[in-house]
Amino acid sequence: MPVVNNSRKAKVYCSMCTRAVDGLVMPEMRGGHCQLRVIPGQKCGHCRASMDVCFVLALLPQAPPLASHERPAALRALPAGRAIAAA
Repeated sequence: MPVVNNSRKAKVYCSMCTRAVDGLVMPEMRGGHCQLRVIPGQKCGHCRASMDVCFVLALLPQAPPLASHERPAALRALPAGRAIAAA
């Protein structure tokens, strides 16, 4: 079964160095509503602190999916919108 990748890039607030940095976030269902959570294990690009407790400030715009003839050769065999299974 292919792994569905729901991660998105976002601006997150690092409380250690008090800067807004880029990070990956993922939606999470809690109490019947969806919240954005930082994916665990990331490090701040400025201070190298763990970003596990960072606040999500804003989602960054996502690039539109490429047409099949614009996709890299390794991905042309995959249908559009499918994620690559993690090893």
